[in-house]
Amino acid sequence: MTNLFENKDIVLCARCSARCKNMPVPNSKAKMLKRGVGEKGSLCISCAVHDWLRNTYPVNRILAGMQNPKYLLLPHIQEQFTGIMRAGFSDARPDEIDWQLIVDNWDLPWPNKVKATAMNPMSQELLDREPAELAKREAILKEEFKSKEKRKKERDEKVIEAMNDFLNAVNPDRPERKYQCHENESHSIIIDGYEDIQADNSDGQ
Repeated sequence: MTNLFENKDIVLCARCSARCKNMPVPNSKAKMLKRGVGEKGSLCISCAVHDWLRNTYPVNRILAGMQNPKYLLLPHIQEQFTGIMRAGFSDARPDEIDWQLIVDNWDLPWPNKVKATAMNPMSQELLDREPAELAKREAILKEEFKSKEKRKKERDEKVIEAMNDFLNAVNPDRPERKYQCHENESHSIIIDGYEDIQADNSDGQ
């Protein structure tokens, strides 16, 4: 695989120690993944992509919460990143990125921590706390859903009880029965057996 640095001088990635070659781009306009000149702290292409992901909001928050970088192996995710590279005038090329290596090296330590900025509100501390915060949010949503379902069930039971009382009251000649009420796709109340009531009323007219 071609690396981010392409020259005779070999440097080691500051994070994974991969051997990289220097090949700075003259008058580079890159806003991301700019080719280095082998200075201390330079990163290989794989680590440079990961570094961009962990410092870019809201991508960093999403990845921190999921705790599963394998989503980066999905083709449509990689295609979207290719578009971001073009927009950012990246010196690196999409075919230089080894996504599998990024996933494999995901848990390697970083020489520096993520800092909150005007464009990135997520500090390293917040990113580290995101899995627990996400779990809390999911628990709250589950409880709200259960509570909503409970209220709906209680409401439906009251509606059905009232409909049963009404239907039995307007049809005193029929044996008392429990009519089954439910909602259709249009959220209208459907009463099973109501057609029989209408037929009986028609016969009696």
